[in-house]
Amino acid sequence: MITEDRLPPSAETAQLSTGNAVEVKSVRTRAPASRGIIAAAFIVLGAVVGYLVFVNVSNATQVWVVKSSIVRGHTIVQDDLTTMSITAGQDSKAIPQAKLDQILGKVATTDLPTGALVTLSSISDHLGIPNGKALVGMTLGPGKLPAQTLQAGDSVVLVPVPAQGAAPVDVTAAETIPAVVSQVRPVPNTNDVVVDVYVSTQVAPNVASRGAAGALSLYLAPGDSK
Repeated sequence: MITEDRLPPSAETAQLSTGNAVEVKSVRTRAPASRGIIAAAFIVLGAVVGYLVFVNVSNATQVWVVKSSIVRGHTIVQDDLTTMSITAGQDSKAIPQAKLDQILGKVATTDLPTGALVTLSSISDHLGIPNGKALVGMTLGPGKLPAQTLQAGDSVVLVPVPAQGAAPVDVTAAETIPAVVSQVRPVPNTNDVVVDVYVSTQVAPNVASRGAAGALSLYLAPGDSK
């Protein structure tokens, strides 16, 4: 019986590990080039965004805006205002925070809603009086004007009424006087209001006289308020 000579297991292992050994090299994977390009693009984008934010912040200007709505004819005080930040060139007409003295004590030439920018065109030393018109003020109490709050620009009709205590009289439409509200200001600690109105220069003396005597009332009329 022929037997095959075999090396002991330890010898086989040694032989494999020496003469028949196979060199195993480590495999290195290479990331696609597109990944590097994308990463570089993100870095550049971040730098650009950071620069733009820095530029916008650096160029921001604090300007004056209306804290709560202001009606036409109101004399502006600092409590009427607050500030907001705008970027350079966003609105060149806005008044910068450093120029508060250009606003205080001025009169609003138009109604200014909350948050509106204050500009030189929206304020003035006084309200202008249209050609052919006169500005007349009168103090009116409850019953002599509507309960609805009057606004600048409202068309109203002035009605001659008897002085307090006198008997009422009939008034025709021909005796009434058209007018436009300039501004309305409450009288402190009373229910009265001072109403300034534009009327024609021809009737201004009559309106001023009757207004001083408390012999006028008014109602709100439909029509163009301009």
